[in-house]
Amino acid sequence: MVEKQTSDDLFRSTENIEQSIKELDPNSYLARVSLEYAVSNSKIELLEYLIEKLSHSSSEESKKWAEIYNIDNLVCKNEISLIESTNRLTYITCNSQEMSILRKIFQLYNYYDLKAFQMIEILSDLINEEIKLLDEGYMKDSLQSRLDLAMQSVHLHLNQLEKSRSFGQNIIKIAPTPIMRAIAFKNLGTSYILENYNESINYFNQSLNILNNIQRHQEIHNIKRLKNFVRIYWGHTQKVEFVKNQSITDHLIVVFSLIKNGDEKSAIESLKNVESNLQDDFTSGYYYYYLGLATKEEKYFYESIKFFSKSGDHFFRQLPLLALKEKGVDTMLLSALSV
Repeated sequence: MVEKQTSDDLFRSTENIEQSIKELDPNSYLARVSLEYAVSNSKIELLEYLIEKLSHSSSEESKKWAEIYNIDNLVCKNEISLIESTNRLTYITCNSQEMSILRKIFQLYNYYDLKAFQMIEILSDLINEEIKLLDEGYMKDSLQSRLDLAMQSVHLHLNQLEKSRSFGQNIIKIAPTPIMRAIAFKNLGTSYILENYNESINYFNQSLNILNNIQRHQEIHNIKRLKNFVRIYWGHTQKVEFVKNQSITDHLIVVFSLIKNGDEKSAIESLKNVESNLQDDFTSGYYYYYLGLATKEEKYFYESIKFFSKSGDHFFRQLPLLALKEKGVDTMLLSALSV
């Protein structure tokens, strides 16, 4: 119990923390919890160092923890499939409550990527009950934040906004890492995109403040792109601050701005240039939404609904539904499409 209590002190330290972690006894509880610290702070080199060190320890418990984190790391590097990862995790014997929770959380991530939302709902309830049994401290807060972040995103994608926001507010209170809070603020901002301009921008700015402090450049870019979308959607095109186009999604934001500024011809030409490079159903949903706005043809909004539905995202699927509503499409049909 004494050892568990020291994890909070170690991870709050600002001096030589990584070196201190590397010098830990690989058989110790603190070394095992350091795996969570490494992955939660995106310290991949440290994570892989610890996985290797704990894998060769004399403690069966440490070896099992290393195995679980290694499976998740291999998924993140696209070296094994979601199905293989889920199968491997299923057959790991868990000797502690924390290990059991970790295994279920990584399985939940896999179900999220597979859009198996019913499985996520069942599994999340089990995980939540197990987390309640843990001692207070870093590990409990981190695991609860992991679960809440996943559920915040799930409910956002399912357009269950009050549930999503509730999880987000809880993460802000308990998250042991800045990046977790930044993601929670980003998701909160997203949940207000179609509802409240000021609320959305405020949450995005809070996310940016954290991300700038920890220099997470890709995440900063993503937030700026979302802010531009909000500004364009609400007609504040003069406030748009375009960043260098790095992806199709960036390109589509420029297209959205052209449409809102009345230059449909240029927008249609730009859309033609990216049509052959659409990467996934979610991006295709945006593409057809913008094409519908530019051409004013209803058929493209129906295509947008189809692709957003295939992607599992019910939140942004509202965009083409709202566009059809503005065109006077029968409300009974819209209700059927929104299921």
